[in-house]
Amino acid sequence: MPHRKTDRDAVIDAALELFRTRGYHHTSVAEIAAACGLLKGSVYHYFAGKQDIAAAALDRVIADSRQKIFRLANDPAVPPPQRLRNLADAVERYFAGREGGCLMGSLALEIGDAIPEFRDRVQRYFDDWKAALSAVLEGRYGAARAGELAEDAIARAQGAILLMEVTKDPAVLQR
Repeated sequence: MPHRKTDRDAVIDAALELFRTRGYHHTSVAEIAAACGLLKGSVYHYFAGKQDIAAAALDRVIADSRQKIFRLANDPAVPPPQRLRNLADAVERYFAGREGGCLMGSLALEIGDAIPEFRDRVQRYFDDWKAALSAVLEGRYGAARAGELAEDAIARAQGAILLMEVTKDPAVLQR
């Protein structure tokens, strides 16, 4: 097997792809290592094990989502309807064409409460998404109703992401 220089981020990148397409339980450290061009033992230079790799991958998704999607809700220079469109467009760009759907949604179903550390991260991701949507809707609907509408929108988006994955039709996400 050819070896190439890699780093912690490359291990996380490979893990994200494998966890998204194969699931947590069906991905091994050896497969993550192979995807990076490493021997399995080399991964342990960066991580104690698969659970640590997954925690770092989830942290990456949370950070990326905050930076690339959720921050769009908080720009006071942009009117709320446009902020809402910007959020929807960012969600579409993030998930369209990405095999495996939503890692957070998939892990929530696959792991459930079995690994509390993961559950907490998944909860944080969805809380961030809800807060972003609520921030846009609150001025018009009030805090309580904005929260309900945000949850409804997230549920619809998650359903659309799942349907897009099943049908392989990115147009599902555009509706």
